[in-house]
Amino acid sequence: MAKFKISPELEGKFVVINTTSPVLHSRIGDVDFRTMTLAQAEELIKSGTRYLKRVKEKNKQ
Repeated sequence: MAKFKISPELEGKFVVINTTSPVLHSRIGDVDFRTMTLAQAEELIKSGTRYLKRVKEKNKQ
């Protein structure tokens, strides 16, 4: 679990794993999880990052 707060745009959609650093030096460049956009998160997922995971949505009933 991250020791910082993820970008409000990503809360409930993604979770940061395997790191305690708020800044990631990735294939798409330096990304700050605290200010990351939805587009950057999707790009990281496509690139196969091991630091960001999509949260499964719960079924609404």
